[in-house]
Amino acid sequence: MQGLVKNFLGAMYRIEIVVSCTAFVLVAIALFSDVIGRELLGNGIFGAQKFAVFCTAIAGLLGFTIVVHSGGHLRVSAVDRLFPETWHPTMMRIGDVVSCAICVFLGAYAVDFVLKSAQLGESDMVFRIKMWPIQLVLPYLFLASALRYLGYAAFPALRPEEKDGE
Repeated sequence: MQGLVKNFLGAMYRIEIVVSCTAFVLVAIALFSDVIGRELLGNGIFGAQKFAVFCTAIAGLLGFTIVVHSGGHLRVSAVDRLFPETWHPTMMRIGDVVSCAICVFLGAYAVDFVLKSAQLGESDMVFRIKMWPIQLVLPYLFLASALRYLGYAAFPALRPEEKDGE
């Protein structure tokens, strides 16, 4: 079972990296094209900056899941000194369960937010597209992170080594 969870989390990570990097490349292309258009044609490309904002938001929000997967998440390490070192593995599992619960709560709130946005028919003023498909990254990031934390709590060997002060 641990191997299956490890493979699943790894596949999620690889997809998140591809989507995030693609979004950043699209940001660069959109902004570069806009600047070239302004310099050579006297006009920028319609919607290029707004498109870049959407792509940056998607890439940045996916960064949360990427950081959780790679062990760069923030936690209060000062608490470690309050307990004997033999308790640290248990405390790490408890921390993963609490982090999972927080992410589930925020994920549920994000799902509600996206559903209400879809019900209201919120759309972008520049592109005239519905906003809810772009907003789906919000519930994804929290619920995917919740799955990760649940996996780390269930199988501590899957937990990435924490990165200090990077």
